[in-house]
Amino acid sequence: MNALILRLKNSIDQKVLDSIDKNLMGQYHFVPISVKDNFLFVAVSKNSNKDEINALMKKTFQQSIKFMLVGDDDLKELLGSFISADTIADVPTGGTDSEAQQVAKPAAKSSDTVSKLGEMLVSKGILSEVDLMKALAASKRKNVPIGSTLFEMGLISLDQLKNVLHDQSGYDLVSSEQLVEQKKFVNILPEDFIRANRVIPISSDGKTLVLGVVKPIKMDIMKEIIYLTGQNPKQLLMTHYEFENSLNTFFSAQKKQTEEIIEQIKTETLDTEEEATLWEQVDAELQDSTGSVAKFVNQIITNGIDNKVSDIHIEPRLSGYIVRYRKDGMLQKVLDVPAKVETSVIARFKVMARMNIAENRRPQDGTFSISYRDCSYDFRINTLPVSGKEKVCIRILAPAVSLASNDKEIKLVGAHEGDIQKVKQMVSCPNGIILTSGPTGSGKTTTLYSVLKSLNDESVNITTIEDPIEIKLEGINQSQINAKAGITFASCMRAILRQDPDIILVGEIRDYETLEIAISAALTGHLVLSTVHTNSAAATVTRLIEMGAKDYLVSSTLSGVIAQRLVRKLCDDCKEEYYPTKEEAAMITTDPEMIDKLMKTPIYRSKGCNKCGFQGYKGRLGVYEIMQITKEIKKLIAQGAHDLEIEESAVANGMMTLHKSCYNHIVKGQTTIEEFVRVLGMAGE
Repeated sequence: MNALILRLKNSIDQKVLDSIDKNLMGQYHFVPISVKDNFLFVAVSKNSNKDEINALMKKTFQQSIKFMLVGDDDLKELLGSFISADTIADVPTGGTDSEAQQVAKPAAKSSDTVSKLGEMLVSKGILSEVDLMKALAASKRKNVPIGSTLFEMGLISLDQLKNVLHDQSGYDLVSSEQLVEQKKFVNILPEDFIRANRVIPISSDGKTLVLGVVKPIKMDIMKEIIYLTGQNPKQLLMTHYEFENSLNTFFSAQKKQTEEIIEQIKTETLDTEEEATLWEQVDAELQDSTGSVAKFVNQIITNGIDNKVSDIHIEPRLSGYIVRYRKDGMLQKVLDVPAKVETSVIARFKVMARMNIAENRRPQDGTFSISYRDCSYDFRINTLPVSGKEKVCIRILAPAVSLASNDKEIKLVGAHEGDIQKVKQMVSCPNGIILTSGPTGSGKTTTLYSVLKSLNDESVNITTIEDPIEIKLEGINQSQINAKAGITFASCMRAILRQDPDIILVGEIRDYETLEIAISAALTGHLVLSTVHTNSAAATVTRLIEMGAKDYLVSSTLSGVIAQRLVRKLCDDCKEEYYPTKEEAAMITTDPEMIDKLMKTPIYRSKGCNKCGFQGYKGRLGVYEIMQITKEIKKLIAQGAHDLEIEESAVANGMMTLHKSCYNHIVKGQTTIEEFVRVLGMAGE
């Protein structure tokens, strides 16, 4: 007798068993087990007629029936423990197979014909043998299934992974639509049960509980789920990545740790002597690097890194301090700072950045670094007096990267190949000025770093002037601005010109002095890269002239301008298709023909699921306006032409405007009309 049958036999309530005619059990192929939580649990096979058994049991028992599915042979063995073999009828066929009690059945496949997932991907031409070997090594090292490893390495898409899993097993998989609504049902099962058995609720109608499983679960676990929920379980396969994402979304360890630290803080503050002054309390906290405040601050920082945020805000409110994260360009409140440690938290950040903790009437700047998950992260911090308190803003800078000699491609996220080719042509010039423009947080610096990566070579001397150094680049000389020490963009620029540079990057052109030196460097055979704050590529020319540069000098030195913005990218797993109204279409174009065309074009809008944190967006895309300075544009600049004339000439020469670039993202289903309006404003304004 196998273990399952033994457990079922030991669970049988003899009083329940004695209430049933044994001949009927053999005829209809069932065994009553026990009554629990007002349910009568009955063991059946997949071909048992559950409707007839249910009607039969209703005559004897008042409880609702819950069926427990076992194999035909197992059920015969269990029946044989109570009745003779000759009273057991043949296994019935064509019974009402309860969908709720089964995994979606795969097509029959022999073990010889079921290929390994990696081999299937290679045979389909999706994956190379070399990439598979790399992924297998990473999978073994991380103890993560090969499919999820391939996805995390960017070698396959999630759709490709799910399609191959379906082809491999034949099982039905959890759909994106089901994951959208998962948050309503995820707490049906306890968290410890979910983690231990790798099974998570997806949906429920009160009778059937749909479960996401990484691999089909065993019958004893199915039994336990029935006992816990009183619902019939139905299994659908999900990828390891989807399962882990659900865990991180709904049962975040970070959230628990933060809550535990906050509770510890509240408990500790209750024990604080009332006679102690505020600064005595702060001093006590600062002396203890392992105390609750230190843990709380570290948690704020590491949570920000894990969630891939760009900025952390600790802000005063009427009711106390809050913490907000900026992710994908949007601020989100994440937690409240316990009132008793507000000052200690601010002081802790100041100490980390070597700032004056006693000074709270003036803004301060500082930096600090931490090591986390085998990476070194740099942070830029600023404090600002606000309504008698202090606001803290922390910029998370990217960890150091190595510019490998075999990675020379310019990467502009969201740009089409034509735009990238234009940038390559611009940077191929040995001298001149190339500018990126856009507001703070629009990705200007990232674009310049990508250009530097493509230009980095042992044969050239690349020197940068930055405030601050946001990404540490291997093989490039990076200088940090220090106003207190008299190291400004202008003074550092003069020094760099005596360092025999080939390529110079200036973090930002802020004044005429810096601009003048940049023009001089370009005229003397250097390639100069920098940023400037303007609304469009053509407006950059006007801005340079307004700063004091001569028309003819701008005309002769400027090689190109890259204006850019960042829009949030729709989550591919939950975005929903629709047709825009006339009013919506008019928000992004003023052309009547394009409005009519757009109203007939299916586009997408955000919805929200566990994979995107129910935001509807995941990641960001670049919106680009790349203006090459042609001979015609040079003439217009020298003649003092208006920026609208310059833009018309650039468009005629093939330049795509910011509005057109974002419009293309919308019709491709990558972003929304709402994002267009948020970032660029309404068309025609």
